[in-house]
Amino acid sequence: MISVAVVVVVRNFRRQVMWNADSYIYGHNIDYSKSTPCWIFPESIVFDKKIGEGAFGNVFIAKINTQVISKTMYAKQSQLVSDDVKNDLTVAVKLLKDGANQSEFDNFCDEIDLMKKIGYHQYIVNMIGYSKVKKPLCLVLEYMENGNLLHFLRNTRNKTVKLIQNESLSSEIITPNDLLNFAWQISSGMEYLSSIKLVHCDLAARNILVGATKNIKISGFGLTRKSNENLTYLSCKSRRLPVKWMAVEALFDHMFTSYSDVWAYGIVLFEIVTLGGSPYPSVSDCELLPLLKSGYRIDRPKNCAQPMYDIMVKCWNEDSLQRPKKKE
Repeated sequence: MISVAVVVVVRNFRRQVMWNADSYIYGHNIDYSKSTPCWIFPESIVFDKKIGEGAFGNVFIAKINTQVISKTMYAKQSQLVSDDVKNDLTVAVKLLKDGANQSEFDNFCDEIDLMKKIGYHQYIVNMIGYSKVKKPLCLVLEYMENGNLLHFLRNTRNKTVKLIQNESLSSEIITPNDLLNFAWQISSGMEYLSSIKLVHCDLAARNILVGATKNIKISGFGLTRKSNENLTYLSCKSRRLPVKWMAVEALFDHMFTSYSDVWAYGIVLFEIVTLGGSPYPSVSDCELLPLLKSGYRIDRPKNCAQPMYDIMVKCWNEDSLQRPKKKE
């Protein structure tokens, strides 16, 4: 599943220069009389309500006319516009916040460029289009009706205490088969990211989205990097590192590889089988580091089958090369 290329995190902090949010353009040499196969101008978007907040701004649910979307190359790749969708399509739109500084502006543009590189995949939240020309700068993504996997698991926890043999309730509960499907879909999406030389660096249930049919798509690419790219993370609140999902080599040596994503995948499996449980709930971030180095790992949850726990433990092997390399 995973490539071996190493990311050594060494990026210098950027000077915090305020970006002029009133400017309609961010660069030079742009021919505004021509559009690209991925531009969606803000005036084409009908915003509904705020559904989240990211590192660089807010996320809204919105609608875009299918005639606008059908012109973008990404909608064609993902077949978002089908014959049964006649007028508007519901989407998620990330807006760069007002008063963003130059670093935040650059990071927002980097995320757009990253989504262009990722392209289309069935188990990745796909980009429909973007605007880097007119304000507000925005990134238009697929909308997933059931929100993130962490909340989805917790919200349905009471309905899945025991398996209910009632087909009419099948859409309201999570079955053991659903949990296995979640794990498989996430593994497939991560295998794709590895194949295009990307390291996610923030894989967690909170960064995985659930669609209307319990289909899974990976999101949260704010920390994602090329596997041969040397970077450091900004040490600010908006870019806090996910310590309890990080591999030992990432915590101690700042080494991020596809194998450190495998470690995080093991934590995601724990979140899945516990229906949204918190890893190491009684251990602080500072206390966790020496514990992991000494060999401490999460105990097997009561409702977790031994084969599944065995996979988790393999994902948490201190020797990164001994972690699973393919889907299991």
